[in-house]
Amino acid sequence: MHRNPDDAAARALALIGVLEAAGSELAELVAEGALQALPQAALPEVAQRLVRVAEPMNASAACAVAMVKASAVPLPDGHVSVSRWLQKDARVTSGAYNALVARGSALLGDYGATRTALLAGAISGDQARIITVGVERAVKSLPSGAKEDCRREGETFLLHLAGHLSPDELQAAVKHLRFVLDPDGADADEIEAHTAQHLVFTRVGDGVEIRGFLTAEAAAEVQTALDQIVEGWYRRGELPAGQQDAEGSDPDDPRTQRARRAKRPHLDALALVSLAGQALASGELGTKNGLAPRVTITADLATLATQGGLLHNPRQRTPEPVSPTSLARFLCDAAVTTVITSAAQGCPGKAVPADAAEPMPDVAAPVLSPEWLAAAEAHLRQTGRTVLYVGRERRTVSAAQRAAVAAIHPTCMFPGCDVPAARSEIHHVIPWAQNGPTDISHLRPVCGGHHHLVHEGGWRILATGDDPHAPDYWTVHPPDPSTRP
Repeated sequence: MHRNPDDAAARALALIGVLEAAGSELAELVAEGALQALPQAALPEVAQRLVRVAEPMNASAACAVAMVKASAVPLPDGHVSVSRWLQKDARVTSGAYNALVARGSALLGDYGATRTALLAGAISGDQARIITVGVERAVKSLPSGAKEDCRREGETFLLHLAGHLSPDELQAAVKHLRFVLDPDGADADEIEAHTAQHLVFTRVGDGVEIRGFLTAEAAAEVQTALDQIVEGWYRRGELPAGQQDAEGSDPDDPRTQRARRAKRPHLDALALVSLAGQALASGELGTKNGLAPRVTITADLATLATQGGLLHNPRQRTPEPVSPTSLARFLCDAAVTTVITSAAQGCPGKAVPADAAEPMPDVAAPVLSPEWLAAAEAHLRQTGRTVLYVGRERRTVSAAQRAAVAAIHPTCMFPGCDVPAARSEIHHVIPWAQNGPTDISHLRPVCGGHHHLVHEGGWRILATGDDPHAPDYWTVHPPDPSTRP
């Protein structure tokens, strides 16, 4: 039906008023819990209808914004920038404004058929964007005489496919169209994409945010590796209770798959760290100065209990502070070396702890010789408070001890946790700093998540048996409320 333009404009204004009122009322109802009161079986259809209703509204808004941008019409309140005006009055970001202008300009320009299909609800906004951006990219390098015909034919072809393809599938069809219309340009894009690959590590709060760009091929390789790790955890039942599938659930059930997808970003992060840890531990990454690469944490024994330590990142000049409780967790299963940090006055080459009552013993041996080091270690065991811990193998669980602990305790010692000992950290149930021995009777496997609970969360491991060598001698207990702030 074709209306007189004046009548159509008047009707459009009236409908906008109706939509504003209906939208406000609907929002109030949703805020009051209207969706929660609906029968569960009705929710999928309601969600679908709301999304479909919003699509032509969003398209109409994009067309209107693009028209305002292209016109010289005065803006309200004396604004001279359409972007600033909408940021203030409609509370949209500059990025959202630019997207609206680009989308509206394409729909109002060369892609009338796509605009008609979108406003009629035949395609989604995402599909419309894929068609307009994809076709324009496919024809950008074509001769002027062929560009218009190829644009029209490409749009018609993709609109036909959009009726039965998802946005992802339609995106793949656009890529095939590019291969046909502009194979040289497609090859150039592949080279450009490879060159543009990057990862950026940005400090955010107490952690690091990773952002970047990979080619589709590179991303597939990384995701395949992560999938292999995560799916193995599911298959072998090696995830903590909160991450496992519901008991008795079918892995192929859509509800189970949805639950897994919700957990996947977290598990992908754990898998990436696991992958890096395996690569470092394997030694396949080579050595530096004759040593396998490792993460280094330093701490002064005199201030360890109050100031913690420092995590050294090879890409950062300033070390990252590590709390005393987190440091204690690292020290459970880390290589530690004693390094003397203060030189003796008037005795170049020798060193003493700054607070030591006596200087280092006078040994008839070259400084740093085995004899000198043995005497220094004996002295430091008595007075060593100003030392820097950067790895000392005797503090670390040996391969034989780890194998013995795993044989006695195959999984994380927390009840119900099936993470295997091979993927757990070996915990000193009595901290080394509190004279805890590195004996298998005082070592237990604790997975990464539960290790955080012990050190940062205040969970306790207490002796409740008679025989320290018995598997159930040490048991897990929640935090003591009287000692927590």
